[in-house]
Amino acid sequence: MDREPSTACRFIERVRERNKVGVWGFGNVSRDVVLSLVEQGLGKEIIFYGRPKEGYPNRAGAWVEDLKANALRRPRILGTNSTEDMVGLDVIFIGAGVPRKEGQSRRDLLAMNTGVIAKTSLEIRRLYEGCSSKDLPVLVYMGNPVTSMTWVGYKASGFPKQNIMGQAGNLDARRICHSVSKILGLSGKDMKGIVFGEHGDSMVASTRYFTVGGIPLDDLVRAEGIDPMKIREAVEEAKKGGTHFVNETGQSASAGPARAACEMLRCIITGESEVQPVIAILEKEYGLLKESDGLDSMSFGVPARIGPEGVEKIHELPVDDFREELERSASFILKDIQASAGMLKEKFGIS
Repeated sequence: MDREPSTACRFIERVRERNKVGVWGFGNVSRDVVLSLVEQGLGKEIIFYGRPKEGYPNRAGAWVEDLKANALRRPRILGTNSTEDMVGLDVIFIGAGVPRKEGQSRRDLLAMNTGVIAKTSLEIRRLYEGCSSKDLPVLVYMGNPVTSMTWVGYKASGFPKQNIMGQAGNLDARRICHSVSKILGLSGKDMKGIVFGEHGDSMVASTRYFTVGGIPLDDLVRAEGIDPMKIREAVEEAKKGGTHFVNETGQSASAGPARAACEMLRCIITGESEVQPVIAILEKEYGLLKESDGLDSMSFGVPARIGPEGVEKIHELPVDDFREELERSASFILKDIQASAGMLKEKFGIS
């Protein structure tokens, strides 16, 4: 017997890919992020925004055209000086922010970049005003001090906390892996690790959360008869990798941070979730935020499942053996956040 043709549209729920990617800011890291995305074939459409500068109205446009002329792999890519082109995106890497200058204090940098990140995030908020939560992009921040700036972006954008993350953990963990691998006499490609807390001197890196080829680092060190002190010294030196780079070159690193950021972007763009060390927005997780802090949230480097929905889950791992270090790192971050919170309220009316 003949059946009547169905008029209902059939739909199969699949993992969401976020193929429309934005890069905001014309700094070295942002340019390297665009280049890495193109080289790795990440994203079907890339929009690169650079703020107009006197005498150079469309720097991003000129840069993209030069890249197009020489790129072997080319997605749909646009360089623009108009923020209006940044609508309808799935994920935006935000490289806005000024680097720390010689003689500038940490608090000076905090004040300057709080303003930069707040203005950028408010502009993104305006562009996506009226959009449902499922149509909001994931925002990935990198302006320094990146831990507190991620929180500023969260407050100023008004986006759900799962749509907000900051990049530092991948960069720091890979620097540690590279440093330790030289002592082990290995390439380091099969080393992985998780770091906690601040991107800076108070970063917490426990060798218990590093592995080599799936073997816990501490076990391999014992089996090889290596002095654990050498490993600890290598970890401490690697934590200062950014400072060493500046001292050796006179400028901030860009290639390493960009590739570390693309590791995060890859999970979001392809829809393949992974556990990575990221700066996420915390409330009760790890018990770091106290009522006396006067805040309803904070940002902190933690292991998290990230993917097409942003920060999909924060993993609370056992940290009793380095709880004191974690609390110390949190205290530095909270001071920065409290200072930024005061600036947001005074200059932008954001509380």
